[in-house]
Amino acid sequence: MSARRPVRARAYTSIANLGYGFDVFGLCVDAGSDVVEVLQETTGIELTVDGPHAGGIPVDSGANTAGVAAIALMTHHGITDGVRLRITKGIRCGSGTGSSAASAAAAVTAVDAFFALGCSREQLVRFAAEGERASAGAAHADNVAAAVFGGLTICDARGRESVGVTHLTPPADLRVVIALPEIKIATSVARAALPEGVPMADYSAGCARCAMIVAALMRGDIAAFGRAVEGSFVDRVRGALIPGFEAVRKGAKAAGAAGVTISGAGPAVAAIMGVDGDPEGVARAMRAGFSQAGVESDIHIAGVADGAAVLEMDA
Repeated sequence: MSARRPVRARAYTSIANLGYGFDVFGLCVDAGSDVVEVLQETTGIELTVDGPHAGGIPVDSGANTAGVAAIALMTHHGITDGVRLRITKGIRCGSGTGSSAASAAAAVTAVDAFFALGCSREQLVRFAAEGERASAGAAHADNVAAAVFGGLTICDARGRESVGVTHLTPPADLRVVIALPEIKIATSVARAALPEGVPMADYSAGCARCAMIVAALMRGDIAAFGRAVEGSFVDRVRGALIPGFEAVRKGAKAAGAAGVTISGAGPAVAAIMGVDGDPEGVARAMRAGFSQAGVESDIHIAGVADGAAVLEMDA
């Protein structure tokens, strides 16, 4: 076996659901990133993890999202070569900003390039989604689709073997202020809080709002987009799990945000606005809302990010 050159890939944070698009919508934003480097190894799959958010990340390839995603991709292509995955965690796990998805997306992008497989982005989403089983117990694709494609993605699950992805490019002047409180909410807990069914009125409202979200982005109407993401039954239920959520939401709106929603399973809260607003003012208001609840928070002012990509390696 001839030696292969190492390959390194990066994937960014993502906001899933966007209020009404539960397990369907994902928006990729540059509020942080994970990098995965693939190197040749003699046998098996080995993992190392470093970076500012490496604490608590499993190094067992069968329990790590990047490892599970890489194994799924390699197994599908009959690859038995040994590899080592070096993961640099720049996204805090349990944040609601697609930490596990970024690792999985970067891993499959790097492995695909390492073995010159030539997979399409839609194919990579399928394998990256398998990695989500390690953290969420299910192969959901909303975050990984956004991380792989960038921009806004709409997922259509077509069974275990197929996920359809529609990719849209949001307005370049869209900004998202993300407030990340110093608490953790496990995805399993956030999912368990949801009802098994919803009233017909909520279903009907959700259909309308999903259409409004897409239409607003296609028109480049950020104000309408912000209004459309607010008030979902998912946010109403999960907001109770986040201390200070209502104060954060109201503060952000008063400071000029077009709309506010929980990012994924939480606890991160995302405020939608354009570049003509005052993102710093919105950031201060969101931090103050969490402070009133006795919770410290980190703030990120983010724009729309591109999808997972291979990085240039040093010579």
